[in-house]
Amino acid sequence: MHCLSVVTNSKELLDLCRKLEPAKAIGYDTEFISEGRYLPELCLIQIAAEEILALIDPLAVRDLTLLWELFCDGKREMLVHACRSEMEFCHRDIGKMPPKLFDIQLAAGFLGCDFPTSYSSLLWKFLHTKLEKSESRTDWKKRPLTPLQLDYAIDDVRHLAEMTQVLKAQLAEHNRLDWYYEESESVKETLKNGFEHPRWQGLPKISGLQRRELAVLRGLWFWRDKVARHKNIPAGRILRDDLIVELARRKTGDVKRIAAVRGLQRSDADKIVPELAAVIQQGLELPESELPDVLYRASFPQYPVMTQILYAALGSICEQQHIAVPLVGSPFDVREMIAAELRTLPEHIVPKLTSGWRAELVGTFLQDVLYGRKTLRLNCRQQEELLVFE
Repeated sequence: MHCLSVVTNSKELLDLCRKLEPAKAIGYDTEFISEGRYLPELCLIQIAAEEILALIDPLAVRDLTLLWELFCDGKREMLVHACRSEMEFCHRDIGKMPPKLFDIQLAAGFLGCDFPTSYSSLLWKFLHTKLEKSESRTDWKKRPLTPLQLDYAIDDVRHLAEMTQVLKAQLAEHNRLDWYYEESESVKETLKNGFEHPRWQGLPKISGLQRRELAVLRGLWFWRDKVARHKNIPAGRILRDDLIVELARRKTGDVKRIAAVRGLQRSDADKIVPELAAVIQQGLELPESELPDVLYRASFPQYPVMTQILYAALGSICEQQHIAVPLVGSPFDVREMIAAELRTLPEHIVPKLTSGWRAELVGTFLQDVLYGRKTLRLNCRQQEELLVFE
Protein backbone atom coordinates (compact mmCIF):
# COMPACT_ATOMS: atom_id res chain seq x y z
CA MET A 1 0.00 0.00 0.00
CA HIS A 2 1.32 3.45 -0.94
CA CYS A 3 2.16 5.86 1.87
CA LEU A 4 0.02 8.99 1.91
CA SER A 5 1.85 12.30 2.38
CA VAL A 6 0.23 15.61 3.28
CA VAL A 7 1.92 18.77 1.96
CA THR A 8 1.56 21.82 4.19
CA ASN A 9 4.52 24.07 3.31
CA SER A 10 6.60 25.25 0.35
CA LYS A 11 9.52 22.90 1.02
CA GLU A 12 7.23 19.86 1.05
CA LEU A 13 5.65 21.06 -2.20
CA LEU A 14 9.08 21.37 -3.81
CA ASP A 15 9.98 17.85 -2.68
CA LEU A 16 6.71 16.47 -4.05
CA CYS A 17 7.19 18.17 -7.42
CA ARG A 18 10.66 16.67 -7.70
CA LYS A 19 9.23 13.21 -7.06
CA LEU A 20 6.46 13.79 -9.61
CA GLU A 21 8.83 15.01 -12.33
CA PRO A 22 9.56 11.55 -13.85
CA ALA A 23 5.90 10.47 -13.84
CA LYS A 24 4.30 9.73 -17.22
CA ALA A 25 0.80 10.34 -15.82
CA ILE A 26 -0.59 12.09 -12.75
CA GLY A 27 -4.08 11.63 -11.33
CA TYR A 28 -5.45 14.93 -10.06
CA ASP A 29 -8.59 16.03 -8.21
CA THR A 30 -9.69 18.92 -6.03
CA GLU A 31 -11.99 19.65 -3.13
CA PHE A 32 -13.39 23.16 -2.95
CA ILE A 33 -16.19 25.32 -1.58
CA SER A 34 -18.31 27.35 -3.97
CA GLU A 35 -21.35 28.16 -1.86
CA GLY A 36 -21.67 31.85 -1.04
CA ARG A 37 -18.57 32.86 -3.04
CA TYR A 38 -17.88 34.73 -6.24
CA LEU A 39 -15.31 32.10 -7.25
CA PRO A 40 -14.85 28.57 -5.86
CA GLU A 41 -12.29 28.44 -3.06
CA LEU A 42 -9.71 25.67 -3.42
CA CYS A 43 -9.38 23.68 -0.19
CA LEU A 44 -7.51 20.47 -1.08
CA ILE A 45 -5.58 18.94 -3.99
CA GLN A 46 -5.32 15.17 -4.39
CA ILE A 47 -2.43 13.61 -6.34
CA ALA A 48 -1.73 10.03 -7.43
CA ALA A 49 1.21 9.00 -9.61
CA GLU A 50 2.81 5.55 -9.69
CA GLU A 51 4.06 5.04 -6.11
CA ILE A 52 2.96 8.49 -4.93
CA LEU A 53 -0.22 9.42 -3.07
CA ALA A 54 -0.31 12.99 -1.79
CA LEU A 55 -2.67 15.65 -0.51
CA ILE A 56 -1.76 19.32 -0.82
CA ASP A 57 -3.27 21.86 1.56
CA PRO A 58 -3.69 25.11 -0.45
CA LEU A 59 -4.86 26.92 2.67
CA ALA A 60 -1.34 26.39 4.07
CA VAL A 61 0.63 26.50 0.80
CA ARG A 62 -0.61 29.66 -0.89
CA ASP A 63 1.78 29.70 -3.87
CA LEU A 64 1.10 26.66 -6.03
CA THR A 65 2.86 27.95 -9.16
CA LEU A 66 5.46 25.17 -9.04
CA LEU A 67 2.75 22.51 -9.09
CA TRP A 68 0.70 24.13 -11.86
CA GLU A 69 3.78 24.58 -14.05
CA LEU A 70 4.59 20.90 -13.60
CA PHE A 71 1.06 19.99 -14.70
CA CYS A 72 1.35 22.22 -17.78
CA ASP A 73 4.85 21.37 -19.03
CA GLY A 74 3.49 18.80 -21.51
CA LYS A 75 5.75 15.97 -20.33
CA ARG A 76 2.94 13.87 -18.87
CA GLU A 77 -0.79 13.20 -19.12
CA MET A 78 -3.06 14.53 -16.40
CA LEU A 79 -5.83 12.10 -15.39
CA VAL A 80 -9.07 13.62 -14.11
CA HIS A 81 -12.80 13.11 -13.75
CA ALA A 82 -14.97 16.02 -15.00
CA CYS A 83 -12.09 18.36 -15.66
CA ARG A 84 -13.67 21.81 -15.44
CA SER A 85 -12.83 22.68 -11.82
CA GLU A 86 -9.34 21.18 -12.02
CA MET A 87 -8.60 23.21 -15.14
CA GLU A 88 -10.11 26.38 -13.66
CA PHE A 89 -7.88 26.47 -10.59
CA CYS A 90 -4.77 25.93 -12.70
CA HIS A 91 -5.75 28.54 -15.28
CA ARG A 92 -6.74 31.03 -12.61
CA ASP A 93 -3.24 30.92 -11.09
CA ILE A 94 -0.94 30.75 -14.14
CA GLY A 95 -3.16 31.37 -17.17
CA LYS A 96 -2.52 27.91 -18.62
CA MET A 97 -4.05 24.44 -18.61
CA PRO A 98 -2.42 21.00 -18.96
CA PRO A 99 -1.92 20.27 -22.68
CA LYS A 100 -2.22 16.51 -22.15
CA LEU A 101 -5.45 15.47 -20.48
CA PHE A 102 -7.47 12.30 -20.05
CA ASP A 103 -10.93 12.85 -18.58
CA ILE A 104 -12.51 9.53 -17.64
CA GLN A 105 -16.02 11.02 -17.61
CA LEU A 106 -15.64 12.20 -21.19
CA ALA A 107 -14.04 8.92 -22.28
CA ALA A 108 -16.83 6.84 -20.72
CA GLY A 109 -19.40 8.81 -22.73
CA PHE A 110 -17.88 7.32 -25.89
CA LEU A 111 -18.52 3.85 -24.45
CA GLY A 112 -22.25 4.19 -23.82
CA CYS A 113 -22.21 5.57 -20.26
CA ASP A 114 -24.48 8.43 -19.28
CA PHE A 115 -22.86 11.82 -19.74
CA PRO A 116 -22.18 13.34 -17.34
CA THR A 117 -21.95 10.59 -14.73
CA SER A 118 -20.36 10.28 -11.29
CA TYR A 119 -16.90 8.97 -10.53
CA SER A 120 -18.26 6.34 -8.18
CA SER A 121 -20.60 4.99 -10.88
CA LEU A 122 -17.75 4.71 -13.37
CA LEU A 123 -15.50 3.08 -10.81
CA TRP A 124 -18.11 0.41 -10.12
CA LYS A 125 -18.91 -0.16 -13.81
CA PHE A 126 -15.33 -0.53 -15.05
CA LEU A 127 -13.35 -1.70 -12.00
CA HIS A 128 -16.10 -3.20 -9.81
CA THR A 129 -14.82 -1.06 -6.96
CA LYS A 130 -17.14 0.71 -4.57
CA LEU A 131 -16.28 4.04 -2.95
CA GLU A 132 -17.22 5.04 0.57
CA LYS A 133 -19.13 8.34 0.23
CA SER A 134 -19.56 9.12 3.92
CA GLU A 135 -17.72 12.47 3.67
CA SER A 136 -19.52 13.91 0.65
CA ARG A 137 -20.84 16.83 2.74
CA THR A 138 -17.53 17.66 4.37
CA ASP A 139 -16.56 21.28 5.06
CA TRP A 140 -13.19 21.06 3.30
CA LYS A 141 -12.06 24.42 4.66
CA LYS A 142 -12.23 23.31 8.28
CA ARG A 143 -8.94 22.26 9.84
CA PRO A 144 -7.64 19.86 10.92
CA LEU A 145 -9.00 17.29 8.48
CA THR A 146 -9.66 13.90 10.06
CA PRO A 147 -8.00 10.65 8.88
CA LEU A 148 -11.40 9.58 7.53
CA GLN A 149 -11.63 12.75 5.45
CA LEU A 150 -8.09 12.29 4.12
CA ASP A 151 -8.82 8.69 3.10
CA TYR A 152 -12.04 9.76 1.43
CA ALA A 153 -10.26 12.51 -0.52
CA ILE A 154 -7.40 10.33 -1.77
CA ASP A 155 -9.85 7.68 -2.98
CA ASP A 156 -10.91 10.14 -5.69
CA VAL A 157 -7.52 9.72 -7.41
CA ARG A 158 -6.29 6.35 -6.18
CA HIS A 159 -7.84 4.42 -9.11
CA LEU A 160 -7.53 6.99 -11.91
CA ALA A 161 -4.52 5.36 -13.59
CA GLU A 162 -6.12 1.90 -13.65
CA MET A 163 -9.40 3.35 -14.88
CA THR A 164 -7.57 5.19 -17.65
CA GLN A 165 -5.93 1.99 -18.87
CA VAL A 166 -9.28 0.18 -19.03
CA LEU A 167 -11.02 3.03 -20.83
CA LYS A 168 -8.23 3.52 -23.35
CA ALA A 169 -8.24 -0.20 -24.16
CA GLN A 170 -12.00 -0.20 -24.76
CA LEU A 171 -11.87 3.01 -26.79
CA ALA A 172 -9.15 1.50 -28.97
CA GLU A 173 -11.18 -1.69 -29.36
CA HIS A 174 -14.13 0.34 -30.67
CA ASN A 175 -11.90 2.62 -32.81
CA ARG A 176 -12.91 5.65 -30.74
CA LEU A 177 -9.65 6.70 -29.11
CA ASP A 178 -9.08 9.33 -31.82
CA TRP A 179 -12.64 10.52 -31.32
CA TYR A 180 -11.95 10.99 -27.62
CA TYR A 181 -8.78 13.05 -28.16
CA GLU A 182 -10.48 15.21 -30.79
CA GLU A 183 -13.32 15.98 -28.38
CA SER A 184 -10.91 16.53 -25.50
CA GLU A 185 -9.16 19.28 -27.48
CA SER A 186 -12.52 20.88 -28.18
CA VAL A 187 -13.46 20.75 -24.50
CA LYS A 188 -10.19 22.40 -23.49
CA GLU A 189 -10.68 25.15 -26.07
CA THR A 190 -14.22 25.79 -24.81
CA LEU A 191 -12.98 25.97 -21.22
CA LYS A 192 -10.16 28.31 -22.21
CA ASN A 193 -12.58 30.67 -23.93
CA GLY A 194 -14.87 30.57 -20.91
CA PHE A 195 -12.04 31.35 -18.50
CA GLU A 196 -10.57 34.15 -20.59
CA HIS A 197 -13.61 35.92 -22.06
CA PRO A 198 -16.59 37.53 -20.33
CA ARG A 199 -19.63 35.27 -20.49
CA TRP A 200 -22.37 37.84 -20.78
CA GLN A 201 -23.56 36.31 -24.05
CA GLY A 202 -24.36 33.11 -22.17
CA LEU A 203 -27.28 34.63 -20.27
CA PRO A 204 -30.56 32.78 -20.93
CA LYS A 205 -33.32 33.98 -23.25
CA ILE A 206 -31.36 36.75 -24.99
CA SER A 207 -31.47 35.41 -28.55
CA GLY A 208 -34.17 37.93 -29.55
CA LEU A 209 -32.41 41.03 -28.26
CA GLN A 210 -31.28 43.69 -30.72
CA ARG A 211 -27.94 45.51 -30.66
CA ARG A 212 -28.98 48.37 -28.36
CA GLU A 213 -30.60 45.97 -25.92
CA LEU A 214 -27.48 43.80 -25.99
CA ALA A 215 -25.38 46.87 -25.16
CA VAL A 216 -27.50 47.50 -22.07
CA LEU A 217 -27.36 43.84 -21.10
CA ARG A 218 -23.56 43.76 -21.51
CA GLY A 219 -23.17 46.84 -19.31
CA LEU A 220 -25.39 45.38 -16.59
CA TRP A 221 -23.47 42.09 -16.69
CA PHE A 222 -20.11 43.80 -16.23
CA TRP A 223 -21.48 45.99 -13.44
CA ARG A 224 -22.84 42.93 -11.63
CA ASP A 225 -19.59 41.04 -12.11
CA LYS A 226 -17.54 43.89 -10.66
CA VAL A 227 -19.75 44.23 -7.58
CA ALA A 228 -19.89 40.46 -7.00
CA ARG A 229 -16.11 40.13 -7.29
CA HIS A 230 -15.59 42.99 -4.82
CA LYS A 231 -18.00 41.49 -2.28
CA ASN A 232 -16.95 37.89 -3.01
CA ILE A 233 -20.51 36.65 -3.33
CA PRO A 234 -22.32 34.85 -6.18
CA ALA A 235 -23.25 37.23 -8.99
CA GLY A 236 -26.89 36.13 -8.85
CA ARG A 237 -27.20 37.63 -5.38
CA ILE A 238 -26.39 41.05 -6.80
CA LEU A 239 -28.81 40.86 -9.72
CA ARG A 240 -30.55 37.78 -11.13
CA ASP A 241 -30.01 36.80 -14.76
CA ASP A 242 -33.67 37.22 -15.65
CA LEU A 243 -33.68 40.75 -14.22
CA ILE A 244 -30.69 41.72 -16.36
CA VAL A 245 -32.53 40.48 -19.45
CA GLU A 246 -35.77 42.24 -18.45
CA LEU A 247 -33.99 45.56 -17.83
CA ALA A 248 -32.24 45.24 -21.20
CA ARG A 249 -35.57 44.66 -22.94
CA ARG A 250 -37.16 47.71 -21.29
CA LYS A 251 -34.34 50.05 -22.37
CA THR A 252 -35.10 52.74 -19.81
CA GLY A 253 -32.83 54.68 -17.52
CA ASP A 254 -35.78 56.07 -15.57
CA VAL A 255 -35.28 55.30 -11.88
CA LYS A 256 -38.99 54.90 -11.12
CA ARG A 257 -39.59 52.49 -14.00
CA ILE A 258 -36.54 50.44 -13.02
CA ALA A 259 -37.63 50.28 -9.39
CA ALA A 260 -41.04 49.02 -10.51
CA VAL A 261 -39.57 45.87 -12.08
CA ARG A 262 -40.71 42.89 -10.03
CA GLY A 263 -37.74 41.46 -8.16
CA LEU A 264 -35.99 44.77 -7.48
CA GLN A 265 -38.05 45.58 -4.39
CA ARG A 266 -35.29 44.88 -1.85
CA SER A 267 -33.62 46.45 1.14
CA ASP A 268 -30.78 48.03 -0.85
CA ALA A 269 -33.02 49.31 -3.67
CA ASP A 270 -32.24 52.97 -2.86
CA LYS A 271 -28.59 52.30 -3.67
CA ILE A 272 -28.78 49.72 -6.42
CA VAL A 273 -31.49 51.29 -8.61
CA PRO A 274 -29.60 54.57 -9.30
CA GLU A 275 -26.51 52.53 -10.17
CA LEU A 276 -28.53 50.40 -12.55
CA ALA A 277 -30.04 53.50 -14.12
CA ALA A 278 -26.59 54.96 -14.76
CA VAL A 279 -25.35 51.73 -16.37
CA ILE A 280 -28.47 51.41 -18.54
CA GLN A 281 -28.20 55.05 -19.66
CA GLN A 282 -24.60 54.47 -20.76
CA GLY A 283 -25.78 51.58 -22.94
CA LEU A 284 -28.57 53.68 -24.41
CA GLU A 285 -26.14 56.48 -25.33
CA LEU A 286 -23.43 54.23 -26.77
CA PRO A 287 -22.49 55.09 -30.40
CA GLU A 288 -23.78 52.69 -33.05
CA SER A 289 -20.24 51.66 -33.93
CA GLU A 290 -19.68 50.31 -30.40
CA LEU A 291 -22.85 48.22 -30.14
CA PRO A 292 -22.40 44.44 -29.98
CA ASP A 293 -23.55 42.33 -32.92
CA VAL A 294 -26.82 40.43 -32.76
CA LEU A 295 -26.24 36.85 -31.62
CA TYR A 296 -26.28 34.45 -34.54
CA ARG A 297 -28.63 32.14 -32.62
CA ALA A 298 -31.46 34.49 -33.52
CA SER A 299 -30.51 34.88 -37.16
CA PHE A 300 -31.85 31.67 -38.73
CA PRO A 301 -35.20 29.79 -38.69
CA GLN A 302 -35.69 27.13 -36.01
CA TYR A 303 -37.51 24.36 -37.97
CA PRO A 304 -39.14 22.77 -34.87
CA VAL A 305 -40.83 19.79 -36.56
CA MET A 306 -37.79 18.73 -38.55
CA THR A 307 -35.63 19.25 -35.47
CA GLN A 308 -37.79 16.91 -33.39
CA ILE A 309 -37.69 14.19 -36.03
CA LEU A 310 -33.95 14.40 -36.62
CA TYR A 311 -33.15 14.63 -32.91
CA ALA A 312 -35.11 11.41 -32.40
CA ALA A 313 -33.04 9.90 -35.20
CA LEU A 314 -29.85 11.12 -33.52
CA GLY A 315 -30.91 9.54 -30.23
CA SER A 316 -31.69 6.27 -31.97
CA ILE A 317 -28.31 6.00 -33.70
CA CYS A 318 -26.50 6.94 -30.48
CA GLU A 319 -28.32 4.17 -28.65
CA GLN A 320 -27.43 1.67 -31.34
CA GLN A 321 -23.79 2.77 -31.34
CA HIS A 322 -23.56 2.91 -27.51
CA ILE A 323 -22.54 6.52 -27.16
CA ALA A 324 -24.05 9.20 -24.90
CA VAL A 325 -26.51 11.46 -26.71
CA PRO A 326 -25.54 14.68 -24.82
CA LEU A 327 -21.96 14.09 -25.89
CA VAL A 328 -22.93 13.96 -29.56
CA GLY A 329 -25.31 16.88 -29.81
CA SER A 330 -28.37 18.80 -28.69
CA PRO A 331 -31.56 19.90 -30.48
CA PHE A 332 -29.80 23.21 -31.12
CA ASP A 333 -27.00 21.38 -32.96
CA VAL A 334 -29.63 19.59 -35.07
CA ARG A 335 -31.27 22.93 -35.91
CA GLU A 336 -27.91 24.27 -37.06
CA MET A 337 -27.39 21.29 -39.35
CA ILE A 338 -30.87 21.66 -40.88
CA ALA A 339 -30.36 25.38 -41.41
CA ALA A 340 -27.02 24.71 -43.12
CA GLU A 341 -28.64 22.21 -45.47
CA LEU A 342 -31.41 24.71 -46.27
CA ARG A 343 -28.85 27.52 -46.62
CA THR A 344 -30.34 29.72 -43.92
CA LEU A 345 -27.40 29.37 -41.50
CA PRO A 346 -24.85 32.21 -41.52
CA GLU A 347 -21.97 31.15 -43.76
CA HIS A 348 -19.27 31.53 -41.11
CA ILE A 349 -20.86 28.86 -38.88
CA VAL A 350 -19.88 25.22 -39.34
CA PRO A 351 -22.54 22.90 -37.82
CA LYS A 352 -21.05 20.72 -35.13
CA LEU A 353 -22.80 17.60 -36.42
CA THR A 354 -21.22 17.86 -39.88
CA SER A 355 -17.58 18.05 -38.82
CA GLY A 356 -15.04 15.83 -37.10
CA TRP A 357 -16.01 12.60 -35.40
CA ARG A 358 -19.67 13.61 -35.19
CA ALA A 359 -19.93 13.73 -38.97
CA GLU A 360 -18.50 10.22 -39.10
CA LEU A 361 -20.98 8.96 -36.51
CA VAL A 362 -24.25 10.77 -37.32
CA GLY A 363 -23.74 13.56 -39.87
CA THR A 364 -24.24 11.58 -43.07
CA PHE A 365 -26.96 9.49 -41.43
CA LEU A 366 -29.01 12.58 -40.49
CA GLN A 367 -28.58 14.03 -43.96
CA ASP A 368 -29.89 10.75 -45.42
CA VAL A 369 -32.98 10.99 -43.17
CA LEU A 370 -33.47 14.66 -44.06
CA TYR A 371 -33.41 13.98 -47.80
CA GLY A 372 -35.42 10.74 -47.69
CA ARG A 373 -32.55 8.40 -48.50
CA LYS A 374 -33.43 6.69 -45.22
CA THR A 375 -36.99 6.25 -43.99
CA LEU A 376 -38.25 5.98 -40.44
CA ARG A 377 -40.80 3.53 -39.08
CA LEU A 378 -41.92 2.28 -35.68
CA ASN A 379 -40.91 -1.21 -34.64
CA CYS A 380 -43.74 -2.17 -32.28
CA ARG A 381 -42.49 -5.75 -31.89
CA GLN A 382 -39.14 -4.83 -30.34
CA GLN A 383 -39.37 -2.41 -27.43
CA GLU A 384 -35.60 -1.90 -27.12
CA GLU A 385 -35.43 -0.63 -30.73
CA LEU A 386 -38.65 1.27 -31.40
CA LEU A 387 -37.29 3.36 -34.27
CA VAL A 388 -36.03 1.61 -37.38
CA PHE A 389 -34.35 3.38 -40.30
CA GLU A 390 -34.38 1.72 -43.72
